[in-house]
Amino acid sequence: MEVRRNLIFKLILMLILTGAICVGGLSVSFAQGHYYFNGKVISIEGHFINISGKTFKIVSECKVSIQKEKNGIFFQSPASWKNIKIGDWVTVKVVYDTVYEILIERYKK
Repeated sequence: MEVRRNLIFKLILMLILTGAICVGGLSVSFAQGHYYFNGKVISIEGHFINISGKTFKIVSECKVSIQKEKNGIFFQSPASWKNIKIGDWVTVKVVYDTVYEILIERYKK
């Protein structure tokens, strides 16, 4: 009886630890799975943006900012999708093929 109880306890413990590792692994891969992509806006339509020939999906809650430079000092202010123009230089934060942040770099020509 005691052996059976220990076996069941170990089995339950293994299942709990395996689940915790799987869930933890997903959140870590999402947090570390982003990268930044820089380029020129070729087109922006609906929830898609083409930057230097690469197309990305944009999440609806995407954070957009404009960065300007004056006398060597960079200033950043909140913006919206309406501020993005074809030909703008942008840096985007991408997870897989989805954009979560857009920085419009108005100081680049």
